Amino acid sequence: MDELEMIRRKKMLELMKRMGMVEIKPKGPRVVIEVITSPTCPYCPIALQMAQEIAKKYPGVVVKELSVATPEGRKRAMEHNILGTPTILINNKVEFIGVPPFVEFERKVKEKLSSA
Repeated sequence: MDELEMIRRKKMLELMKRMGMVEIKPKGPRVVIEVITSPTCPYCPIALQMAQEIAKKYPGVVVKELSVATPEGRKRAMEHNILGTPTILINNKVEFIGVPPFVEFERKVKEKLSSA
């Protein structure tokens, strides 16, 4: 494909996007939920399940579980001075320590989605 053909295709794609013929998908997740867990914590699976449920409901939301039993999880916990689990970070900010009410958790994620 020559340079002129590449320019034509690029211009055609831009025109189609402006006309709404091609859907523009966001690049990467807009909200990242990190659930810091511990293997012995009885509440961590509940917090993780809530986060996964919210991620299924809203496109652009990604969930990561980080266990303090792993080097990566310990490092992340130390970065944010986390002493208890489950701790929920949304976009790299500690938002909840413990299991939050589902409605409050969902509200916080929706708020982050609207501002992203």
